[in-house]
Amino acid sequence: MLAAGTPSSINAGSSALSPPVLNRKSHKDAEQKRRDSLKTAYDDLRVLLPPVPLPSDENFPDEPILPGALPPRGPPKAGGDGPNKGVSKLQLLRCGNDFIRTLKGRIERRDSEIENLRREVLRLRAIAGDAAGGEHIDLEQDLDAIEAYSTFRQSSLGAVAEGDDADDADE
Repeated sequence: MLAAGTPSSINAGSSALSPPVLNRKSHKDAEQKRRDSLKTAYDDLRVLLPPVPLPSDENFPDEPILPGALPPRGPPKAGGDGPNKGVSKLQLLRCGNDFIRTLKGRIERRDSEIENLRREVLRLRAIAGDAAGGEHIDLEQDLDAIEAYSTFRQSSLGAVAEGDDADDADE
């Protein structure tokens, strides 16, 4: 066993990375991973949203522009796709929120209309006596739940099918 501070103990420790250097490297890697995931999420949002109006467009709202809401100076960076390539992150989030509110309003109006149509079908069935013997449709089905389930099944079946393709390629 060597005493601390002796020349041979100092040389032995210099060949391996010291703990502060490892911690700094792991922190740097974790931060880079976080930035990459944020960039990927913003790029996905840019593609999903409809075109966001820029201040030079005639459709741009007359609201005061918040600091950071304008696109960055200079040409857009390479690598981004879609119509919202030059839109700032702040403007992208604000327009994303507006778009979600618009979609929620559409869904509420659609659900209201579906409920009105269900009542109308029930009223017409009562008038007709439902003796026509036609196809019986369950009017109480939750279409959103059915759609979510079928989307889940398709994505899980797609993952299984992709795994099967990989197995087939090996043969």
